Amino acid sequence: MSDKTISQTFSSYEVECNNCGYIDRGVYCSNCGGHLKKQRISVANLLSSIVDFFYNFEEKYVLTFVSLTIRPIKFIIHYLNGVRDRYYIPFKYFFLNLSINFFIYTYFNISAINENTFETEVSLLVQLKSDTVFDSIINNYGSFFSLMIIPLFVLATSVLFRKSTHNMAERATAITFLFGHLMIFQAFLNLISAVFHPFYELQKYLVMGAEIAIIFMLSLRFFKASIIDSIWKSITIAAFVFMSMQYILIATQTMLQLYYGD
Repeated sequence: MSDKTISQTFSSYEVECNNCGYIDRGVYCSNCGGHLKKQRISVANLLSSIVDFFYNFEEKYVLTFVSLTIRPIKFIIHYLNGVRDRYYIPFKYFFLNLSINFFIYTYFNISAINENTFETEVSLLVQLKSDTVFDSIINNYGSFFSLMIIPLFVLATSVLFRKSTHNMAERATAITFLFGHLMIFQAFLNLISAVFHPFYELQKYLVMGAEIAIIFMLSLRFFKASIIDSIWKSITIAAFVFMSMQYILIATQTMLQLYYGD
């Protein structure tokens, strides 16, 4: 029997689509477009899918990274206006860069750069258990506390930029993209600190300055505020976010103290 005869015979029978469960006849499902005929996965298919995955991953990531580096606000506005298919979604970009930064931070043990080993061991011996656990959380998962910046920023801008046409989701998208981009900058600074230890003290001020610069840029260009308004509102937002983060950390430490009974 020829291939054409087999195809015609197969097309005349109704079969259930393995992808969506729709009953149809022919070669392709008219509901989801999938193959009605079962096709076994070959080595060539598997390799092709792996290559496509990494190609799309690299292409989207590079386009997002370059756009945020060259024209961040313009890119965000275009993304909010619907130009999205070629780029990473904001939270995916944030978490990927956060993971890169976290890997570098832990691999090179950045938190211990300026610590004396003997003094650290003595301190741990006399330290309360809750404080030890808290320090461990901050050293190992401190970067994840930066997630709290997103809702805090949205809350602050909802008060200070009430007349803005951007809704809460769009504000969250803007800050998530830019702080996700900041994670790569911080990862680069961590690499410098790993090679040149004295740079670690300067690094903290550079990151803080970059955070304030991001808030100012959003105030000026995203929310269209004047320079004067952008300055005082950026200072207010930064102070609110940093103070709130301090209270979050204090609350975390207090809960640990209550849990361990220290």
